[in-house]
Amino acid sequence: MKKTYLYILAGLLTFSSCNDWLDVDPKTSIPADKEFETEYGFKDALTGIYLKLTDTELYARNLTYGYLDELAGIYEDHSLSNDADRTDIYDYTDEAESRINGIYVKMYNTIANVNNLLTNLEEHRNVLTTPLYYETMKGEALGLRAFLHFDLLRLYGPIFSENPNGEAIPYRTTFDNEATPVLSASDVVEKILADLTEAHDLLADNDPCDFFTDRTSEEFSDKNMFLVDRQFRMNLYAVKAMLARVYSYKGDAESRRLAVQYAQEVIDATDYFTLYTTQDVNTYNSIRYREQVFGISVYDLENILENNNMSMASEPSIQYRYVTPRANFQAFYDLNSGGDTDWRSHGFAFNSVETYEGMFMYCLKYNQANLSTNADGADAIPLIRLPEMYYIIAECADDPQTSADALNEVRFARGISYEDEINTVDYDRPYAAGEDPSLSKRVNLIMHELRKEYFAEGQLFFYLKAHHFTTFDGCLFENGMQTEHYQWVLPEDEIIFGNNNKQQ
Repeated sequence: MKKTYLYILAGLLTFSSCNDWLDVDPKTSIPADKEFETEYGFKDALTGIYLKLTDTELYARNLTYGYLDELAGIYEDHSLSNDADRTDIYDYTDEAESRINGIYVKMYNTIANVNNLLTNLEEHRNVLTTPLYYETMKGEALGLRAFLHFDLLRLYGPIFSENPNGEAIPYRTTFDNEATPVLSASDVVEKILADLTEAHDLLADNDPCDFFTDRTSEEFSDKNMFLVDRQFRMNLYAVKAMLARVYSYKGDAESRRLAVQYAQEVIDATDYFTLYTTQDVNTYNSIRYREQVFGISVYDLENILENNNMSMASEPSIQYRYVTPRANFQAFYDLNSGGDTDWRSHGFAFNSVETYEGMFMYCLKYNQANLSTNADGADAIPLIRLPEMYYIIAECADDPQTSADALNEVRFARGISYEDEINTVDYDRPYAAGEDPSLSKRVNLIMHELRKEYFAEGQLFFYLKAHHFTTFDGCLFENGMQTEHYQWVLPEDEIIFGNNNKQQ
């Protein structure tokens, strides 16, 4: 893909049209020169940023149930011809180039919108007279900027544990057409943490923390509609969760301590989030909405799923992309070794389709059939959920028993027997029974549990990369995953302009 960087810069200069600013339906139309003259214009601009996240090239497909989980090996793609090379999905300079370049452009386009909002929040602060508006808007915008850059870093950056000083991505903080240098992964992490820390400070005293609003209550009509349903906004606890993510990624001793601290703060917010348990199965919620710390509301999600061969309205044909061979599914969920009671693998969570090639499973996580309103998660795609905080504690806790307890708490909630609890024998030694025997039992077990929980949510690839799994169930390479399979390639013009700028 040529002239990608120039295209991004051109996009920065053409946001003056309302169509470029909020190029997603539904939306209101506010001329750009009037955008920040009213509080409504600020709200419209921030809403437009969240709408941009719902693009199918971003979090309504590729960065959740789609491309990232293809890379993580959970699907067997039957949309390809029989003689196709399925490893082409890792060919970032040819077959997959247009896909990853499209993601890059749209992510930085969204970041440009964030930076434009942040600039105008300072230049036109006097417009925001409603209490909490300035602080929550700025906190959300900074949190979103960090969130987007962190995913870009985890995709286009090096394997951090192996090469923290390797070149990664630019970190855009201004709304202009100036070239931005490509920074090292370590430098990007520090900038992400700076944005998250500032966002946390703003939201700690100002976020209304109004989650899961009961729209039938008598008090509902008195609420400020811009400050409700915080689980669809970059709220205080989403920022805490992001701090836990980033500190876990950074991985030094002090960062691991902070990761555990922030993860525990989210877990302790029991007024807002609690794990679904076996007792909730009779009123099963397919996306476990009560656990959503941050997510997006996707307009017309059912049709998007239908158009992307992931419809939950009817049984898919074998031509559908997102199916999993029955044998892999059994291995993922331990169906032959204690996993039969895990309700995440049961009929309301998955369905099967039988073909001449065998039995395949497809996920019902986004099934809209029993979801009627945003009050129960209709049209929602979660981007941060509560169980991840337990997995971060499991990864970062120094004490093996604390780690195992965190994993077991989610396992028991999901219906796995107490008799099958994870133990800490040889916990931090290479694990011969693991999918990658060169890695420790702790790392292998967390991956295994994370895959069960985050099937079709796009989180597994990030964990596989962070620990450089060379092999795993569903891996397409006989000789194992190499570094180049995990690191997406920057668009050609980004490399050229970024390096030239860095040398000045």
